[in-house]
Amino acid sequence: MRTKFQDIAGHQATWSGRLRCLACGLVGFGLFGLYAAEGAEPANVRVFKSGTDGYHTFRIPVIVRAANGDSLAFAEGRKNGSGDAGDIDIVSKRSQDGGRTWGPMQLVQDEWSEPAAKITIGNPTPVVDQLDPQHPGRIWLVFTRNNARLFVTSSDDHGQTWSQRREITATAIRPEWTWCASGPVHAIQLTRGKHVGRLVIPCDHNTGKNGSTGSHLVYSDDHGANWKLGAVCTHAASDPVHPDECVAVELVGGQIYVNTRDENGSSTATRAVAYSRDGGETFEAPFAAEPNISSPVVQNSLLRFAAQDQGAPENVLIYCGPGDSKARRDLTVRVSRDESKTWQQAMVIHAGPAAYCDLVKLNDREFGVLYEAGAKLYDEILFAVVRLDDLGH
Repeated sequence: MRTKFQDIAGHQATWSGRLRCLACGLVGFGLFGLYAAEGAEPANVRVFKSGTDGYHTFRIPVIVRAANGDSLAFAEGRKNGSGDAGDIDIVSKRSQDGGRTWGPMQLVQDEWSEPAAKITIGNPTPVVDQLDPQHPGRIWLVFTRNNARLFVTSSDDHGQTWSQRREITATAIRPEWTWCASGPVHAIQLTRGKHVGRLVIPCDHNTGKNGSTGSHLVYSDDHGANWKLGAVCTHAASDPVHPDECVAVELVGGQIYVNTRDENGSSTATRAVAYSRDGGETFEAPFAAEPNISSPVVQNSLLRFAAQDQGAPENVLIYCGPGDSKARRDLTVRVSRDESKTWQQAMVIHAGPAAYCDLVKLNDREFGVLYEAGAKLYDEILFAVVRLDDLGH
């Protein structure tokens, strides 16, 4: 049985204005001016506005490009407040023109048996399965219920309708974990090596014992029929790095690069990284500090934009997150052309309050950034279109 989306609002979003790339003169941010593209002006459009469509706050933006070319933006719709727990649903909007306009909001997941219950349905983590021979382009959405149980649902019509959700907690979560979450960011499908076709979901957890936190991966080798717990890395409170919300990307060598938020560890670094060489089944070493990327305690996002082994002229990874190491503000895009070894600070997308974000490839020249921003934090979720050429070389 398939659950139809429920239309919430019928109006389309329009252009909400333009924000300048801070090519120079950004007081207090040194090298930003040197690396920003001269004259670049990413166009921003509002996708979700807090206080509308029956929701107090919209948070946790996530985006994928469906097989038909539509962009699907997901978010948590928080009914009665901005907090991380309560009556929270997963909602979405669709763009058919590369993010320039967005259709009506639709309800994807709720506590269907009791819609007004204080149940947290959140942490949306979608992935498009491009290699399923029976269902090419099927979209899988992984999400959590009260940060204790893990579920999946799928769509075979590019997100118009969704299957009845199915619980995967027993095979994807360890019973001793007292809290867990998927993403929240888009997941990936492996395209290299012996695990081609594998779906990999970045996740995080804690044990409730002495402040232990960790990041882990969940994967499927049979196009979503079954899901397994893969690589797990849990750090004690005494460790200098505290892994948490993470994002994954496949490198051209076949490894999976995982970058995690450091949840207030004693290390001076604010991000940490780990690698998997077996398709996400194990980490080759514990998470280690990443000193080359500075960000506050917040989720960041990562995107494979181009790969030489897939016909592109160069390897390109895009990274995005708030650029201030202490505060959720100044959303900054970075680019790596050497498979994550180094990162160039390339562009400030939004100067001012900014937090969670996600990235999507739109075409061979442009990518999109969906992110929390506004005059005050969490006031709205915006979408910016950025040209790769504007990031410099």
